[in-house]
Amino acid sequence: MADLEFFDMHLSIGRPRGPQFHIAPDIKTLKDELVPLGITGGLVKHSLSLEAHPSIGNAEIVSALAGSADFMPVWAVLPHWTGEFPAPEELVRQMARSHVRAVVMYPAQHSFSLRDSVVGRLFDMLARLKVVLLLPQPQAAFAAVEELSRHWPSLPVVLIDVGHTMARELYPTLAACPNVYVETSTYMVHRGIEDLCAKFGPQRLLFGSRYPYYNPGAAVAALQYARIPDQAKTLIASGNANVLLGEVKL
Repeated sequence: MADLEFFDMHLSIGRPRGPQFHIAPDIKTLKDELVPLGITGGLVKHSLSLEAHPSIGNAEIVSALAGSADFMPVWAVLPHWTGEFPAPEELVRQMARSHVRAVVMYPAQHSFSLRDSVVGRLFDMLARLKVVLLLPQPQAAFAAVEELSRHWPSLPVVLIDVGHTMARELYPTLAACPNVYVETSTYMVHRGIEDLCAKFGPQRLLFGSRYPYYNPGAAVAALQYARIPDQAKTLIASGNANVLLGEVKL
């Protein structure tokens, strides 16, 4: 079995307003629980970015991760048209100052669409700098994912929260859009990792645990025991994430 070091693409901290089986209020709790499992780095969102306002959550996650080089902040982003969020030109300066290399969008929760007139200027900036976009699949239909991926082919789009029933929609999207990737935490399909690797290559998969809302040990075990070569496991565990984040031009 491969001795893997994991970089987790789907982490959160904060105190969500709804009851959860488990929460991680701060980065210390997160590290204490993840590092012993071999998850030594990752992208971290703040619950307030979804449940309050992105500007609030973005400031909180930068403060919470100060001095933590291996766990990196994820900012939630919005269209700028209403004046409640920075225009792309100012946003990129703020992201550079805070060392933000990945963003997340919640279009359904935050009431906007992914059409060009709404998010085009924002996507132009993200694609030019190759910023990693995390997109929860329940927040955006596969048709919208395909459209944005074809329009901005240099934008790396990582689908998170992909359910186990989504294969019939997911597979054609991956075939059509080489810049779309799948984070593994919720895709708990029998031999699903193996089939995705066989059809699209291990380069299209990124490890994630959805911690603290899912048990991270399940995600670790799913990859450790997958019937794929050790080299493929290493790519999925951290190699692919390192490549994507290393290409960000901030």
